[in-house]
Amino acid sequence: MKKFFAIMAAALVAFSFASCKGGGNEPENEAYKIEITDITAKGATITVTPVDSTVTYYWDVLEATEAAKLTDEQVGAYLKEYLEEAVEYYKQYYGYDATLADFLLKGENSYSYTKLESNTEYTVVAIALDANGASSGKAARKNFKTLELKEDPVPADMTFEIAASDITFSSANITVNPSNTTATYYWNIYKTAAIASMSDEELCAAIKEDIEYTIEYYAYFGYEIGFEDFLSQGADSYEYDELDANTAYTVIAVAMGTLGTTNGAVAKYNFSTPEIVAEKTEDITLTNARMNDACDAYGWWQLMAANTDSTTYITISPNEAAAVEGSYSIDDMDADYTYILLDKQDQYAFATLDIEIAVEGETFVLTGTGIAMNAVQYNFNISGDVEVLVKEASAPAKVAPAKVAPVKKDAKIIKKVNLEKTAKRSEKLFNL
Repeated sequence: MKKFFAIMAAALVAFSFASCKGGGNEPENEAYKIEITDITAKGATITVTPVDSTVTYYWDVLEATEAAKLTDEQVGAYLKEYLEEAVEYYKQYYGYDATLADFLLKGENSYSYTKLESNTEYTVVAIALDANGASSGKAARKNFKTLELKEDPVPADMTFEIAASDITFSSANITVNPSNTTATYYWNIYKTAAIASMSDEELCAAIKEDIEYTIEYYAYFGYEIGFEDFLSQGADSYEYDELDANTAYTVIAVAMGTLGTTNGAVAKYNFSTPEIVAEKTEDITLTNARMNDACDAYGWWQLMAANTDSTTYITISPNEAAAVEGSYSIDDMDADYTYILLDKQDQYAFATLDIEIAVEGETFVLTGTGIAMNAVQYNFNISGDVEVLVKEASAPAKVAPAKVAPVKKDAKIIKKVNLEKTAKRSEKLFNL
């Protein structure tokens, strides 16, 4: 079910929806003319024109199997319900003080759908509604079917030139140049050890499975993406900045169509990140630091404690800090956690850290050495009249990994997705 809500200009009364032509053998309601044009696998343009240009009405597109279950009265109730939902939605999220009447239509209205399901039969329904949402008359209905989704031929002779440049212990710039600049392909970067034992066939199957899993994952949260969102065309590049030091990586590229079909050999390019070597050494010394001193000089220092189950921030904050969620004794530090020192802006994610913390009453002393991700070695000597506090870090919900998941979802694969959140029910009413 898809609805479309045109942007409320100025007075929230101007709405525009698109036209359609074709499909359906059922007799049309003489009170409305419905045209369906430009039918594709994913969309169509619908135009609804009432014979009486003064009547107020609304229309929508439903899956034909659902529309067939509704009487004319139920069609009116369905449209009223979603108009009321739209009123509440725009009031809550955008502050629009609209009424149901502001969403009603007069005269010809058109809308071009772009997020329909392929090879699916739909029904356009339209019925007269008054300012209170009460329906009258017979509902107009007209059916159409979207086309079958097909992908362009996937070439078997596609080759790739792959290069890695500006390699550091934590980053690299990857460029891919395909021999065919019009065909689509997939490329990504993996730790060599993760895919070393996989054949090309197994790797391609794992990639397709992982993309399908990612598509389903985002669909659960209302995002519509497809294989095409993960594909490249022509020359492409991406700068990775969260690589592991002293690690072997493999860049792969393979011709892939918009339905996930792969063809031809998988191109591979290997490179390694170097070990972490500090470029310079700096001392950080703060004695009896107060908030202004600490923030101006180095930010609000934190210890990030992480293990396989959770992440906790142990915040070293001045006594004057606002109330936090709870207190944490430094003596409760757990050996199962890895502790990383961060500043307020999270500028320094330390690759290695060796620290000692002594706490006496309301004072603490932190000493140690760490090499930050900017390749600077810091010697810490921080003390002051502070409290040690704990706050649970906000983290995304855990998701079970795919059976074989070499794809790094938080790197290029998601970067290439244009995550346009769509309404669960109506593309027209909730054009997000």
